Amino acid sequence: MRHGTTRAHAAPPALAEIACACATARQVARLLTQLYDGWLAETGLEAPQFALLMTLDAHGAVSQAELGRRYALDKTTMSRNLKLFERKGWITASGADDKRERRFAITPAGHARLAAARPEWKKAQEHLREGMTARQWHAMFQAFRTATRAAQSAQRFKKPNPERKNYGTRSSS
Repeated sequence: MRHGTTRAHAAPPALAEIACACATARQVARLLTQLYDGWLAETGLEAPQFALLMTLDAHGAVSQAELGRRYALDKTTMSRNLKLFERKGWITASGADDKRERRFAITPAGHARLAAARPEWKKAQEHLREGMTARQWHAMFQAFRTATRAAQSAQRFKKPNPERKNYGTRSSS
């Protein structure tokens, strides 16, 4: 033991990293969401809300099912988010070719909210990007796309569990 250091004051050993794709992805997702939420806090939007509005802004009217697939969200979660957006006046719903489906489009109020949030989103992007080289930045997106495709493909082989809800996946019923 070094002079002046006691066991009670020693730093605890660091937890070992585990080679688990799920745990690592969840850690990254939480940290990224916290980063973007911090920058977006004063705009009245959270990171997932910003992403949904960006998608509607870029693609025009989109069905709930299309949005759910894009963000791997179940129908209930997607409905809850879209109802909130409608209440706030950020989106509007309209009918689609399939009468069982509605399409959602961003409203002028949604455009205004997005325009106010975009500079803060850019700051979050810049701060994250500063921690990487251009090559790492592009590799990150490639790795995310590859992992997404692999997870979607692997879901065909998941073990069914009747006791658990299928969060983030569409049910077959």
